Amino acid sequence: MSAIPKIDEAKLDSVSGTPPAIYHVTKLEKCKLDQAGPSGYRYVIEGGYAPITGFHIGSKDAVMVHASALAKEMNNRRGVKGTRHIVIGKPKQA
Repeated sequence: MSAIPKIDEAKLDSVSGTPPAIYHVTKLEKCKLDQAGPSGYRYVIEGGYAPITGFHIGSKDAVMVHASALAKEMNNRRGVKGTRHIVIGKPKQA
């Protein structure tokens, strides 16, 4: 059996009892992907090693809900076993 790690209660959110959120939506600006394309909003989520930039079509409120949901999901995945390293693309052949 492995030992259960101790949780530093000083680092927990006083309201929810979970680790404090580190990922937040920091920027939301109206833009187009190209001249002929639809307009939408570009968002930036910061809090990790590098900012995450995305684009979503919809109203400002809808895009903010979308980006906030992504940030919340990223905060929820933080520290979960098996998600420490996320690899995007094809796995390397051994």
